[in-house]
Amino acid sequence: MLIDFHSHFIPGTFPALPAGLDEPAWPRMESDGTMFTGDKKFRVFDDIYWNVEKRVAAMDAAGHDMQVISPLPETLSYWLNPKAAVLLTDAMNETCAAMVRQAPTRMRGFGAVALQTPAEALRQIADIKRLGLSGIFVGSHVNGTSIASPQFHPVLEAAEAAGLIIFVHGYRPGIAQKVEGPPLMEAILGVPQENALALASFIATDILGKFPALKVVFAHGGGTFGALLDRMTLVWEKFPDMRKTIKIPPLEYARRFWVDSVVFGPIYLRYLTERLGAGRILAGTDGPTEIGQTNLPSFIAEACSNAADRADIGGNNAAALLGLSAA
Repeated sequence: MLIDFHSHFIPGTFPALPAGLDEPAWPRMESDGTMFTGDKKFRVFDDIYWNVEKRVAAMDAAGHDMQVISPLPETLSYWLNPKAAVLLTDAMNETCAAMVRQAPTRMRGFGAVALQTPAEALRQIADIKRLGLSGIFVGSHVNGTSIASPQFHPVLEAAEAAGLIIFVHGYRPGIAQKVEGPPLMEAILGVPQENALALASFIATDILGKFPALKVVFAHGGGTFGALLDRMTLVWEKFPDMRKTIKIPPLEYARRFWVDSVVFGPIYLRYLTERLGAGRILAGTDGPTEIGQTNLPSFIAEACSNAADRADIGGNNAAALLGLSAA
Protein backbone atom coordinates (compact mmCIF):
# COMPACT_ATOMS: atom_id res chain seq x y z
CA MET A 1 0.00 0.00 0.00
CA LEU A 2 1.30 3.45 -0.95
CA ILE A 3 -0.52 6.41 0.60
CA ASP A 4 0.27 10.01 -0.24
CA PHE A 5 -0.55 11.73 3.06
CA HIS A 6 0.30 15.25 1.93
CA SER A 7 -1.58 16.41 -1.16
CA HIS A 8 -3.57 19.60 -1.69
CA PHE A 9 -6.88 20.49 -3.26
CA ILE A 10 -8.62 23.73 -4.10
CA PRO A 11 -12.26 24.18 -5.17
CA GLY A 12 -12.99 24.70 -8.84
CA THR A 13 -15.38 27.48 -7.81
CA PHE A 14 -15.77 29.58 -4.69
CA PRO A 15 -19.14 30.74 -3.34
CA ALA A 16 -20.13 34.32 -3.97
CA LEU A 17 -19.54 36.77 -1.15
CA PRO A 18 -22.92 37.36 0.53
CA ALA A 19 -24.42 40.81 0.19
CA GLY A 20 -23.55 43.09 3.06
CA LEU A 21 -20.41 41.17 4.05
CA ASP A 22 -17.25 43.16 3.42
CA GLU A 23 -14.12 41.13 2.62
CA PRO A 24 -11.65 42.67 0.14
CA ALA A 25 -9.62 39.44 -0.14
CA TRP A 26 -12.55 37.12 -0.94
CA PRO A 27 -11.36 34.53 -3.48
CA ARG A 28 -12.81 33.75 -6.86
CA MET A 29 -11.82 31.27 -9.55
CA GLU A 30 -12.04 32.09 -13.24
CA SER A 31 -13.00 29.45 -15.80
CA ASP A 32 -9.38 29.17 -16.97
CA GLY A 33 -8.19 28.24 -13.46
CA THR A 34 -6.95 31.70 -12.53
CA MET A 35 -7.59 32.42 -8.87
CA PHE A 36 -7.97 35.95 -7.54
CA THR A 37 -8.12 37.20 -3.97
CA GLY A 38 -10.19 40.31 -4.36
CA ASP A 39 -8.68 42.14 -7.34
CA LYS A 40 -5.25 40.53 -6.92
CA LYS A 41 -4.25 37.61 -9.13
CA PHE A 42 -2.98 34.76 -6.96
CA ARG A 43 -2.14 31.77 -9.18
CA VAL A 44 -3.27 29.73 -12.15
CA PHE A 45 -4.35 26.21 -11.22
CA ASP A 46 -4.65 23.07 -13.30
CA ASP A 47 -8.01 21.42 -12.81
CA ILE A 48 -6.31 18.38 -11.24
CA TYR A 49 -6.69 20.34 -7.99
CA TRP A 50 -10.46 19.70 -8.02
CA ASN A 51 -11.01 17.11 -10.77
CA VAL A 52 -11.23 13.77 -8.96
CA GLU A 53 -11.17 11.65 -12.11
CA LYS A 54 -7.96 13.36 -13.22
CA ARG A 55 -6.41 12.95 -9.75
CA VAL A 56 -7.20 9.25 -9.64
CA ALA A 57 -5.67 8.78 -13.10
CA ALA A 58 -2.52 10.54 -11.88
CA MET A 59 -2.47 8.34 -8.79
CA ASP A 60 -2.73 5.24 -10.96
CA ALA A 61 0.14 6.44 -13.14
CA ALA A 62 2.30 7.10 -10.07
CA GLY A 63 1.40 3.82 -8.35
CA HIS A 64 -0.37 5.48 -5.41
CA ASP A 65 -3.17 3.54 -3.75
CA MET A 66 -4.61 6.41 -1.74
CA GLN A 67 -4.26 10.15 -1.34
CA VAL A 68 -5.08 12.34 1.65
CA ILE A 69 -6.15 15.78 0.47
CA SER A 70 -5.83 19.02 2.44
CA PRO A 71 -6.60 22.65 1.59
CA LEU A 72 -3.78 24.79 0.31
CA PRO A 73 -2.26 26.70 3.26
CA GLU A 74 -3.04 29.92 1.39
CA THR A 75 -6.78 29.19 1.76
CA LEU A 76 -6.87 28.65 5.53
CA SER A 77 -8.50 32.10 5.78
CA TYR A 78 -7.33 33.14 9.27
CA TRP A 79 -6.69 36.63 7.97
CA LEU A 80 -10.21 37.16 6.63
CA ASN A 81 -13.20 38.81 8.24
CA PRO A 82 -14.26 36.09 10.72
CA LYS A 83 -17.74 35.67 9.20
CA ALA A 84 -16.21 35.41 5.75
CA ALA A 85 -13.65 32.89 6.98
CA VAL A 86 -16.38 30.66 8.41
CA LEU A 87 -18.35 30.76 5.16
CA LEU A 88 -15.29 30.00 3.07
CA THR A 89 -13.92 27.16 5.20
CA ASP A 90 -17.40 25.61 5.47
CA ALA A 91 -17.61 25.61 1.67
CA MET A 92 -14.14 24.13 1.31
CA ASN A 93 -14.96 21.36 3.78
CA GLU A 94 -18.03 20.48 1.73
CA THR A 95 -15.87 20.43 -1.40
CA CYS A 96 -13.31 18.17 0.26
CA ALA A 97 -16.00 15.75 1.45
CA ALA A 98 -17.59 15.67 -2.01
CA MET A 99 -14.24 14.83 -3.60
CA VAL A 100 -13.69 12.00 -1.12
CA ARG A 101 -17.20 10.65 -1.83
CA GLN A 102 -16.38 10.47 -5.54
CA ALA A 103 -13.46 8.11 -4.87
CA PRO A 104 -14.03 6.65 -1.38
CA THR A 105 -11.53 3.83 -1.78
CA ARG A 106 -8.81 6.16 -3.08
CA MET A 107 -9.12 9.37 -1.07
CA ARG A 108 -9.38 10.72 2.44
CA GLY A 109 -9.60 14.38 3.37
CA PHE A 110 -8.83 17.05 5.97
CA GLY A 111 -11.02 20.05 6.60
CA ALA A 112 -10.19 23.56 7.80
CA VAL A 113 -11.62 25.68 10.60
CA ALA A 114 -11.76 29.42 11.19
CA LEU A 115 -9.34 29.49 14.11
CA GLN A 116 -9.61 33.26 14.57
CA THR A 117 -13.08 32.48 16.01
CA PRO A 118 -12.52 29.42 18.25
CA ALA A 119 -16.22 29.13 19.14
CA GLU A 120 -17.13 28.73 15.45
CA ALA A 121 -14.16 26.40 14.99
CA LEU A 122 -15.68 24.04 17.55
CA ARG A 123 -18.91 23.91 15.54
CA GLN A 124 -16.90 23.29 12.38
CA ILE A 125 -15.06 20.38 14.01
CA ALA A 126 -18.41 18.68 14.56
CA ASP A 127 -19.24 19.32 10.89
CA ILE A 128 -15.89 17.90 9.76
CA LYS A 129 -16.64 14.73 11.72
CA ARG A 130 -20.15 14.58 10.27
CA LEU A 131 -18.79 14.97 6.75
CA GLY A 132 -16.62 11.90 7.24
CA LEU A 133 -13.32 13.74 6.95
CA SER A 134 -10.27 12.37 8.76
CA GLY A 135 -8.78 15.44 10.34
CA ILE A 136 -8.17 19.16 10.50
CA PHE A 137 -5.51 20.99 8.51
CA VAL A 138 -4.14 23.92 10.52
CA GLY A 139 -1.47 26.55 10.09
CA SER A 140 1.52 26.94 12.38
CA HIS A 141 0.12 30.20 13.72
CA VAL A 142 -3.05 32.26 13.54
CA ASN A 143 -2.25 35.84 12.67
CA GLY A 144 0.97 35.62 14.66
CA THR A 145 -0.30 33.53 17.60
CA SER A 146 1.20 30.04 17.85
CA ILE A 147 -1.11 27.10 17.22
CA ALA A 148 0.19 25.83 20.61
CA SER A 149 -1.30 28.86 22.41
CA PRO A 150 -3.83 28.11 25.19
CA GLN A 151 -6.52 29.96 23.25
CA PHE A 152 -6.59 27.05 20.79
CA HIS A 153 -6.64 24.32 23.43
CA PRO A 154 -10.45 23.93 23.19
CA VAL A 155 -10.03 23.21 19.49
CA LEU A 156 -7.34 20.61 20.14
CA GLU A 157 -9.47 19.08 22.89
CA ALA A 158 -12.46 18.83 20.55
CA ALA A 159 -10.33 17.27 17.83
CA GLU A 160 -9.03 14.72 20.33
CA ALA A 161 -12.57 13.87 21.48
CA ALA A 162 -13.72 13.48 17.87
CA GLY A 163 -10.76 11.26 16.97
CA LEU A 164 -9.65 13.71 14.28
CA ILE A 165 -6.02 14.07 13.22
CA ILE A 166 -4.38 17.51 13.45
CA PHE A 167 -2.12 18.17 10.45
CA VAL A 168 0.11 21.21 11.05
CA HIS A 169 1.62 23.09 8.11
CA GLY A 170 3.90 26.14 8.26
CA TYR A 171 2.62 29.17 6.39
CA ARG A 172 2.98 32.96 6.11
CA PRO A 173 6.37 33.15 7.85
CA GLY A 174 6.63 36.91 7.57
CA ILE A 175 10.41 37.06 7.27
CA ALA A 176 10.64 38.96 3.99
CA GLN A 177 12.53 41.88 5.53
CA LYS A 178 15.16 39.51 6.91
CA VAL A 179 15.81 37.55 3.70
CA GLU A 180 17.71 38.65 0.61
CA GLY A 181 17.21 37.27 -2.87
CA PRO A 182 14.15 36.35 -4.97
CA PRO A 183 10.72 36.63 -3.31
CA LEU A 184 10.41 32.83 -3.13
CA MET A 185 13.21 32.78 -0.55
CA GLU A 186 10.67 33.74 2.12
CA ALA A 187 8.74 30.51 1.60
CA ILE A 188 11.82 28.36 0.99
CA LEU A 189 13.31 29.33 4.35
CA GLY A 190 10.30 30.42 6.34
CA VAL A 191 7.83 27.57 5.92
CA PRO A 192 10.20 24.93 7.36
CA GLN A 193 11.01 27.29 10.23
CA GLU A 194 7.30 27.66 10.94
CA ASN A 195 6.89 23.88 11.07
CA ALA A 196 9.76 23.67 13.56
CA LEU A 197 8.33 26.47 15.71
CA ALA A 198 5.00 24.70 15.96
CA LEU A 199 6.53 21.31 16.76
CA ALA A 200 8.89 22.72 19.38
CA SER A 201 6.06 24.75 20.92
CA PHE A 202 3.87 21.65 21.20
CA ILE A 203 6.71 19.96 23.11
CA ALA A 204 7.54 23.00 25.25
CA THR A 205 3.91 23.42 26.34
CA ASP A 206 3.34 19.67 26.81
CA ILE A 207 0.39 19.52 24.43
CA LEU A 208 0.25 15.72 24.59
CA GLY A 209 0.28 15.86 28.39
CA LYS A 210 -2.92 17.89 28.14
CA PHE A 211 -4.43 15.90 25.25
CA PRO A 212 -2.80 12.45 25.39
CA ALA A 213 -4.94 10.87 22.68
CA LEU A 214 -4.44 13.71 20.19
CA LYS A 215 -2.91 12.58 16.90
CA VAL A 216 -0.62 15.28 15.46
CA VAL A 217 1.24 15.27 12.14
CA PHE A 218 3.74 17.93 11.09
CA ALA A 219 4.28 18.68 7.41
CA HIS A 220 7.62 18.72 5.64
CA GLY A 221 9.32 16.42 8.11
CA GLY A 222 8.72 18.88 10.93
CA GLY A 223 10.63 21.52 8.99
CA THR A 224 13.96 22.51 10.50
CA PHE A 225 13.20 20.85 13.83
CA GLY A 226 15.50 17.91 13.09
CA ALA A 227 18.46 20.29 12.96
CA LEU A 228 17.44 21.84 16.29
CA LEU A 229 16.70 18.63 18.16
CA ASP A 230 20.13 18.12 19.71
CA ARG A 231 20.39 21.80 20.69
CA MET A 232 17.00 21.62 22.41
CA THR A 233 18.03 18.40 24.14
CA LEU A 234 21.28 19.90 25.43
CA VAL A 235 19.50 22.95 26.87
CA TRP A 236 16.84 20.66 28.39
CA GLU A 237 19.59 18.69 30.12
CA LYS A 238 21.48 21.76 31.37
CA PHE A 239 18.64 24.00 32.56
CA PRO A 240 16.19 22.77 35.22
CA ASP A 241 13.57 25.33 34.17
CA MET A 242 13.17 23.48 30.88
CA ARG A 243 12.44 20.24 32.71
CA LYS A 244 9.69 21.83 34.78
CA THR A 245 7.50 21.92 31.69
CA ILE A 246 9.07 19.29 29.45
CA LYS A 247 9.03 16.16 31.61
CA ILE A 248 10.69 13.82 29.10
CA PRO A 249 13.64 14.35 26.74
CA PRO A 250 12.73 16.30 23.60
CA LEU A 251 13.65 13.39 21.31
CA GLU A 252 11.40 11.03 23.23
CA TYR A 253 8.59 13.61 23.05
CA ALA A 254 9.09 14.20 19.32
CA ARG A 255 8.67 10.48 18.73
CA ARG A 256 5.07 10.81 19.87
CA PHE A 257 4.22 12.90 16.79
CA TRP A 258 4.24 11.98 13.10
CA VAL A 259 6.00 13.85 10.29
CA ASP A 260 5.69 13.46 6.56
CA SER A 261 8.44 12.57 4.10
CA VAL A 262 8.21 15.79 2.05
CA VAL A 263 11.80 16.90 2.72
CA PHE A 264 13.05 16.65 -0.90
CA GLY A 265 16.24 14.77 -0.09
CA PRO A 266 16.72 11.08 0.78
CA ILE A 267 19.64 11.79 3.13
CA TYR A 268 17.51 13.95 5.40
CA LEU A 269 14.63 11.48 5.25
CA ARG A 270 17.09 8.78 6.34
CA TYR A 271 18.15 11.00 9.25
CA LEU A 272 14.54 11.52 10.36
CA THR A 273 13.90 7.81 10.13
CA GLU A 274 16.90 7.08 12.34
CA ARG A 275 16.00 9.74 14.94
CA LEU A 276 12.21 9.46 15.10
CA GLY A 277 11.77 5.88 13.94
CA ALA A 278 10.27 4.61 10.69
CA GLY A 279 6.93 4.19 12.46
CA ARG A 280 6.54 7.97 12.71
CA ILE A 281 7.11 8.88 9.05
CA LEU A 282 4.27 9.24 6.53
CA ALA A 283 4.86 9.31 2.78
CA GLY A 284 3.81 12.48 1.02
CA THR A 285 4.28 14.42 -2.17
CA ASP A 286 2.98 17.97 -1.53
CA GLY A 287 1.30 17.50 -4.90
CA PRO A 288 0.00 18.61 -7.21
CA THR A 289 2.10 21.73 -6.61
CA GLU A 290 5.02 22.44 -8.91
CA ILE A 291 7.52 21.45 -6.21
CA GLY A 292 5.80 18.19 -5.31
CA GLN A 293 7.90 15.10 -4.60
CA THR A 294 7.79 12.84 -7.65
CA ASN A 295 8.75 9.15 -7.86
CA LEU A 296 7.67 8.56 -4.27
CA PRO A 297 8.48 4.82 -4.12
CA SER A 298 12.02 5.30 -5.39
CA PHE A 299 12.54 8.30 -3.10
CA ILE A 300 11.57 6.23 -0.05
CA ALA A 301 13.67 3.30 -1.27
CA GLU A 302 16.71 5.54 -1.65
CA ALA A 303 16.28 6.76 1.93
CA CYS A 304 15.52 3.39 3.54
CA SER A 305 17.31 0.13 2.84
CA ASN A 306 15.07 -1.87 5.20
CA ALA A 307 12.01 -3.32 3.44
CA ALA A 308 9.85 -3.19 6.57
CA ASP A 309 10.70 0.49 7.06
CA ARG A 310 9.82 1.23 3.44
CA ALA A 311 6.46 -0.51 3.83
CA ASP A 312 5.70 1.38 7.03
CA ILE A 313 6.62 4.77 5.60
CA GLY A 314 4.99 4.06 2.26
CA GLY A 315 1.56 3.27 3.64
CA ASN A 316 1.28 1.13 6.75
CA ASN A 317 1.77 4.05 9.14
CA ALA A 318 -0.80 6.19 7.36
CA ALA A 319 -3.25 3.30 7.16
CA ALA A 320 -3.02 2.76 10.91
CA LEU A 321 -3.36 6.49 11.64
CA LEU A 322 -6.40 6.77 9.35
CA GLY A 323 -7.98 3.65 10.78
CA LEU A 324 -7.60 1.64 7.58
CA SER A 325 -6.40 -1.91 7.11
CA ALA A 326 -2.66 -2.00 6.36
CA ALA A 327 -1.53 -3.99 3.34
